[in-house]
Amino acid sequence: MRVRRVEAGDVEQVTVLVREVLAEYGLTFGEGSATDTQVLGLPGSYDDAGGAFWVADDDGALLGTCGVFPVGEGSLELRKMYLVKASRGRGVGKALFAAAVAYARSVGAREIVLDTITEMKDAIRFYEALGFVRDDTQVRGARCTRGYRLPLV
Repeated sequence: MRVRRVEAGDVEQVTVLVREVLAEYGLTFGEGSATDTQVLGLPGSYDDAGGAFWVADDDGALLGTCGVFPVGEGSLELRKMYLVKASRGRGVGKALFAAAVAYARSVGAREIVLDTITEMKDAIRFYEALGFVRDDTQVRGARCTRGYRLPLV
């Protein structure tokens, strides 16, 4: 398994993965979150704004995705942290998150924030184990119900 920056040729696989994970929770791609359509413009939609997006793959098979996007002075939002079912609990999320934290520190971010839905219980446990604390002021997406913040300093 390797974690690398997303390339334009990955967009179709990334979009399929995001759609599939959203569907697991009864959500539809493009409804309730403007961040969904940014996936279609990767990598430029993130890079041009000062963010970054990664994929984890194994011999070309997509295992997971993760991005960070600036949302305020010194604040990056963790976005699209989605894993295929078979790769969950196998360290893929930790590897993607490590890339996000390294990037955030390299650009001088003071915190990483995120929003999610209550039904993503495994993801919430994952975030809390990484040190994220609940902060519902970070809820940005219309479909999201919980916010979190992780100080980096």
